[in-house]
Amino acid sequence: MGEAEKVVCVTGASGFIASWLVNLLLQRGYTVNATVRDPYDGKKTEHLVALEGAKERLRLFKAELLDEGSFDPVVEGCVGVFHTASPCYYAVKDPQVILLLN
Repeated sequence: MGEAEKVVCVTGASGFIASWLVNLLLQRGYTVNATVRDPYDGKKTEHLVALEGAKERLRLFKAELLDEGSFDPVVEGCVGVFHTASPCYYAVKDPQVILLLN
């Protein structure tokens, strides 16, 4: 696999499991397109940008699961997607919709 083919996406990258996955992928030489709710919130992303290889191969993107099209630029050119994100609801109006989305 060439360098251009080693780009993957990890959704929900600031989460516990996803951040370990990002670390492993960086260690194995992948470029990681990582989605987070706010890439400028240092408190939620500092553990990611501190990873070995992050400066060269980690790209943070703002993307929301419920915003159609927000993942399009993130997954473009990726050979794989690790989907660990989950929508976060503060008020549930229709529980049936929530069940269908999860």
